[in-house]
Amino acid sequence: MDIRRITEVGVAVRDLAQATELFVTLFGASIGEVIEVEEYAMRYRMCRVGKVDFELMEPTGEIGVIADFLARRGEGLHHIAFAVDDIDDTLDTLRRKAVHFVDGAPVRKTLDFVDYAGRVFSDDIQFAFSRPASILGILFEFIQYPQGYQTP
Repeated sequence: MDIRRITEVGVAVRDLAQATELFVTLFGASIGEVIEVEEYAMRYRMCRVGKVDFELMEPTGEIGVIADFLARRGEGLHHIAFAVDDIDDTLDTLRRKAVHFVDGAPVRKTLDFVDYAGRVFSDDIQFAFSRPASILGILFEFIQYPQGYQTP
């Protein structure tokens, strides 16, 4: 298994603008663009603090992944993401150790994002979420970035 480092911490928020301002004021975060994800009924913005991106996620409607999370648990930590070199190998290894995943296979998305060297990528990433019950009640995301993507 090839986990490199924590690359992202997901935070569910009710008000994206207010949460962004808090991260800028408290931590001097640099902020990314707001990205809407219709299939999950949410929008998010990355706020980079040091070498970690905080993915501030706001629901866009009354139902959806983040709206449901906020209704059950309120604002706060949603997930922790690890950068991995080979997502299939990582998932296979964890499955052999009794970890279960939300989806049967990694999700593949083409996204625009900036790596830690400041380079812009418009490329595929692959990711998968473990089921919280598998690992101490924590939702973990495993992300395989495109080749050449610079992590911190």
